[in-house]
Amino acid sequence: MRKWIVSILLIALPCSAIAAADSKKEQNANFDQMFRAMDTNKSGKISMAEAELKAPALAENFDLIDENRDGGLTKKEIRQAFDAAEKRRSEFSRKLQAADKDNNGKLSREEATALPKISASFDEIDSNADGQLVIKEIADFVRARGSAVPVTVSSSTRP
Repeated sequence: MRKWIVSILLIALPCSAIAAADSKKEQNANFDQMFRAMDTNKSGKISMAEAELKAPALAENFDLIDENRDGGLTKKEIRQAFDAAEKRRSEFSRKLQAADKDNNGKLSREEATALPKISASFDEIDSNADGQLVIKEIADFVRARGSAVPVTVSSSTRP
């Protein structure tokens, strides 16, 4: 099933401890703690009201994450969304590094041609008009446009 997940927003969720954790066990414990904090009625699912209260980015993407359309987000659905967002973020980061031929942490107009969507909006993204794009400019542009990233979620690859 094809889903659209706003990866920049999901990364901004109040779960930065998950990404910083050193081990899978710590990641799972941090995730469980975050989930319990959001699940104020202890139903085992995050309702839209709970998401709006505790995690606005989840609320904004609620319908995209609620795969079974039951009105509640399970741990599995949220984990799946995090994993998909992290995969896309990682993939994009790899593409940015590959495009940055001189390894200066910036993309020139020429380097940006390796990324057609970035190249097509280069002038709009280049907020300080210096002819170079940095990750902050790209992230700000994506955030401002509410650009979504397509993610294919297959039931055979779910945790």
